Amino acid sequence: MKIESRVLHVMKAYRPDFTGEGVFLERSSAVMQELAGQVEHDLLVTHTHRPKEPGVAAVCSTLRRVVHLTRGPVSAIKREWLLFLWFLLNLRRYDVVHFRTHADWYFVSYLMTRLAGRRLVLSATLDDSLPVLVNHYRPSLRGLAARGLRLFDEYVAISPKLDAENRAWSADPAHCHLIPCGVTVPPVSDGVEALRHRLGLATDAPVLLFVGGLCQRKDPLLLITAMPAILARHPTAQLVLVGPPLELDYVAALHAAAAPFAAHVHFAGEQLDPHPWFGAADVLVFASRLEGFGTVVPEAMGHGLPVVARHLPGVNDSFVLPGTTGYLFDDEAGYLQGVLRLLDDGALRVRLGAAGAALVEREFGMRQAATRYLGVYGLSDAVQQPAPGTPPTGLGSSASIADSRFHAPAEHALPRPDEAPLLVTMIDAEEAFDWSAPFSRNARDVTSMGAQWRAHRVFERHNVVPVYLTDHPVASQDGGIGPLRELLADRACDVGAQLHPWVNPPFSEALGEDNSFAGNLPVAAELAKAEVLTNALIDAFGQRPLIYRTGRFGVGLRTGDVLKRLGYLADSSVAPCWPPASLRHEPAAWAATPGPYWVDRERTLMEIPVSAALVGALAGPVGHRLAPTVFSPWAERLHVPGIAARLGLLERIRLTPEGMTIEEAKRLARSMLAGGHRVFVLTYHSPSLEPGNTPYVRDIAQRDRFLAWLDEFYSFFREELGGRVASWQEVRFGPVTARASGTPKLVPAR
Repeated sequence: MKIESRVLHVMKAYRPDFTGEGVFLERSSAVMQELAGQVEHDLLVTHTHRPKEPGVAAVCSTLRRVVHLTRGPVSAIKREWLLFLWFLLNLRRYDVVHFRTHADWYFVSYLMTRLAGRRLVLSATLDDSLPVLVNHYRPSLRGLAARGLRLFDEYVAISPKLDAENRAWSADPAHCHLIPCGVTVPPVSDGVEALRHRLGLATDAPVLLFVGGLCQRKDPLLLITAMPAILARHPTAQLVLVGPPLELDYVAALHAAAAPFAAHVHFAGEQLDPHPWFGAADVLVFASRLEGFGTVVPEAMGHGLPVVARHLPGVNDSFVLPGTTGYLFDDEAGYLQGVLRLLDDGALRVRLGAAGAALVEREFGMRQAATRYLGVYGLSDAVQQPAPGTPPTGLGSSASIADSRFHAPAEHALPRPDEAPLLVTMIDAEEAFDWSAPFSRNARDVTSMGAQWRAHRVFERHNVVPVYLTDHPVASQDGGIGPLRELLADRACDVGAQLHPWVNPPFSEALGEDNSFAGNLPVAAELAKAEVLTNALIDAFGQRPLIYRTGRFGVGLRTGDVLKRLGYLADSSVAPCWPPASLRHEPAAWAATPGPYWVDRERTLMEIPVSAALVGALAGPVGHRLAPTVFSPWAERLHVPGIAARLGLLERIRLTPEGMTIEEAKRLARSMLAGGHRVFVLTYHSPSLEPGNTPYVRDIAQRDRFLAWLDEFYSFFREELGGRVASWQEVRFGPVTARASGTPKLVPAR
């Protein structure tokens, strides 16, 4: 998808420092990307130092760049100088600059942005409304500060209190916007009971949940000191504190206060995904003394939890409605009254929880907030609203198949140097279609699935059990289902998923080249198609697919998030050295590793790329720099790739019998093994076993050579390289787990 506009967000603090505004930016940028995929979002962090490990701050795939201004402590003057230089070098990239906090005490970057004609936006999120900011300056400088703050085009406040203060101060209240923090409420996984079990909580034990940083301002100490009175009436009650320890001395005092009843207080630490914790709780309790909005409260309400929160006038009294959605308190006595009233009456909890969920859906939807932010940015024309009644995707933004910031080597999946390398066979099980013709929704011929037995004669000789990455036409027609069911019954294969958007309902997109790549679709459309495909495979084969591939290797920015939502554990959508056209000019796109790697911090989703690499005397860093030129369209017209290959300088080879000779495949395998790679993935398309379906097999003689290629390569891999065949499960889970579990038979409720 072509990027048409860029927004720069500027914050003082961000990960590894914890801030609520940072969390909101992550979640809102995900929804803004869904609504306006052609708008890109970057983040500049002015005060938090750059972490030594880059992956620490890589938790949001929809923030395409996260830049920390400093590496370590610097003076205020040096920070201002660095900020000036950064804006001087980078401001031209952006159409909008949104300071989510007053990060430039001297207003220099504000002035630069205004002079450059970029839209300039300022947020008030805590106790930083415009009059409060002005009063931070010495009296003699307040007039100058006021003029500096009037450089902004638009002012955003997240609570009625902050908005009222902004409007009272601003010369033009029409440029003041009240945009409460939106709330994302994804479906809670089936792991709620497992979460309670992990914490040692009985199924019927009432759970009070706090979510937030552990610091004095949030006042979790009040929640702990009130526990004896709660336990006197409800002896099995539990208090769970979810959040990072922000003030270590204060956290030590919390542990000391909880020591007499430690079995009833659980410190869960920071959780990147707090939503399962809402699902495991009965009441949210929140004692913070100062908030701009207190997002966690409506977030819990969105999950159907009643809430008991400290009263913050003008902040939370518009949604914590006493006796309707929860209770407000001013002191410990008021807190106990609200909590005990809810714990005493289960029906009351249900009624208040339902009312709170309805209020949040009506007033605090993240889609609504994201739409308003895009309007403030002057980008309303870029918004593509989903059809009325379309539910929010609720997707996270914590995984990326293509963004290396999120990647970590899957070291457990790699055989040791003294162990045999592994060869996995993956087959794209799909319909036959004319590869040279325009895409058609009517291309649904799957009769070639009846010819797969020919390859299985080869597989049987070499103990190969392939995985068929199956698309919707195969999974929804008897001609595709029948042959695969027979192979599954004989334990001769496994079945995964493959998405061909043009033949996979629902059909909301235009038919064409761009939309044949799933990653180019709107995120909601990609999710909907993947969900339909997943359910079709469950219906057809009685098992949930756990490995996935985007057809045409068309991975997108949010494909990893889609797969995590649908429960996939592995993906094979990356073909190293075959980057999409939009990235062919970038050397980094040619340097993708052909080995397995994790694509999320939780290490639940593994990428198992197709085996492909640059081979030759110039392979390696030099080859990665040369590849965009050597394999460019104009170079191909001049036969440069062929000349470079014949000279042994540089060639790109994929491990497939389609378009690659057996000698090229052997050369690739030897080169990759010499480079330390221990997991190999061989792939081809199922229609190639029926002559005339693909450019690679036009007649019976070519099919015979195709099958002979497979036979020879399996022998070569075993006899010359000392390797052995393996399943994708062995790579994902390790050999012992894979053998013990066999093919999963998980059929979830929909």
